Amino acid sequence: MAEKHARFIVIGLGRFGSALARRLAQHGHHVTGIDLDEDAVQRVQDSLGSALVADGADDEVLKALDLPGATAVFISLGDHANRSIVATMYVLELGARRVIVKGIDALHAKILRKLGPVEVIFPEEAMARYVADHLV
Repeated sequence: MAEKHARFIVIGLGRFGSALARRLAQHGHHVTGIDLDEDAVQRVQDSLGSALVADGADDEVLKALDLPGATAVFISLGDHANRSIVATMYVLELGARRVIVKGIDALHAKILRKLGPVEVIFPEEAMARYVADHLV
């Protein structure tokens, strides 16, 4: 469970990333959202503590974010496995305490775990299990 008024960084503001960022902010946490897509950033900027149009796989961008001071960094870069791997590598190198990455497939997850202590999640599978388990 996250501490009260924790600070989170969400890299990738597609459907999953933006929903996650908004929900964390609704719980009173400070959330910084980052995406290359200006429209994606504009859709969430009023809900978050800060929202940046920037490349979350750019080490110079990430260096400016005080990653060690964040409770967790979420990486949700859709089907962009290469960018997701690069972002994860930099986030780990820059000292993030907890790194959670939206996985694309088993190979992507295996590569991410080889980089270091990374939690890989598959939101669609998790939701399918939840719905199936709660139908009856």
